[in-house]
Amino acid sequence: MPLTGEKYTQLNQPEATTDGEDCGRWIACDESGWDGEQLVGRQRRFMVYASVAVDDVEAAALIQQLRDQAGIRQAKELKFDLFKNRTNRWSLLQQLWEPGGALHGRCSVYVADKEYAAAAKVVDLLLEEKEHDEGGNLYADGKARALARTLALEGPRALRGALFQELMSAFVTLASRRGTSRQDEALGVFVTVLDQAWAASTRKAVTALLARLRGTRDYAATFHEDPADPVFPQLEMLIPAVAQTARRWERRVGRVSVLTDEQQMLTDDALRTVREYACAPVGMTLLTRERGADVAGVVRGDSVDHPSIQLADLLAGAAAAVTERHEGNPSDVGEGLWPVITSFVEQSSLLPYDDPAAQLRSVKERPVRR
Repeated sequence: MPLTGEKYTQLNQPEATTDGEDCGRWIACDESGWDGEQLVGRQRRFMVYASVAVDDVEAAALIQQLRDQAGIRQAKELKFDLFKNRTNRWSLLQQLWEPGGALHGRCSVYVADKEYAAAAKVVDLLLEEKEHDEGGNLYADGKARALARTLALEGPRALRGALFQELMSAFVTLASRRGTSRQDEALGVFVTVLDQAWAASTRKAVTALLARLRGTRDYAATFHEDPADPVFPQLEMLIPAVAQTARRWERRVGRVSVLTDEQQMLTDDALRTVREYACAPVGMTLLTRERGADVAGVVRGDSVDHPSIQLADLLAGAAAAVTERHEGNPSDVGEGLWPVITSFVEQSSLLPYDDPAAQLRSVKERPVRR
């Protein structure tokens, strides 16, 4: 059902998309696993943002072909749930994506580890702010990323029991919009849990990091002091994912237009911000700066009306199954599709690994309960 309200009146795309000189290549997108600002404590650890370089004209023929081959007649749109439990159906998707398939080389998957994202925000919103005020720069030489990786990867082992999750949950509560109405209470809980974590840590690198965080209380207390309502919450992962997707596709195919599935977070203002981010140069120095992308537009559409978004949904669902496999939650579809899906994973994904695609090919061992 189309979104209604004054926030969703302008950047809608009711017509079918068609590649052309003015709009460039159309990139259709959909997500799976989005939880807003709730980055920890959810059932799904990963958010995936899938994109396919295809317009509606070509996508319509591909969707009809899938319908005929899979014997799906009644459904208004093709969703991954219609394919995931039947090998003869998801194998059709595999044929579409693998070498020789119609969409091979035209798919991309951006993966965000929400727990790592929370750790990165701890560094970004607390340590980096303090370091900047003291004349330093944590973004130089990858220092911020190294600290986030330390917290995300070593933190659970350094803090026994549920203490690591308590620490990250306290931070998310404080930094998210829901912390606005009870800031003093949320700050008190975070400071208390942080002190407990520092005292209990069993790993030197984590202990040192927590000690530095104990000196950022004044910064934590100012999270919600700005009376201006931001376009999106500071822990929001979806909007950066759309901007990153637009930027990376433009590097591959030139001028692009982005069509994303309707999502409450993607207001008109948010979509404008996405385009601004994608079009703006990024980088700390002249040597590392990356030019802005040529993005003609970023709009939303209803998947029922846009077969290209349905193709993105199928890819997003498959990618989510592969991340579940990586987490030690196997399924036949995840096991069958991981070789092709991991080849689509973007190097820029928000994961604490140097090679995200290679890491997602592995399966985490489940602890043995005695």
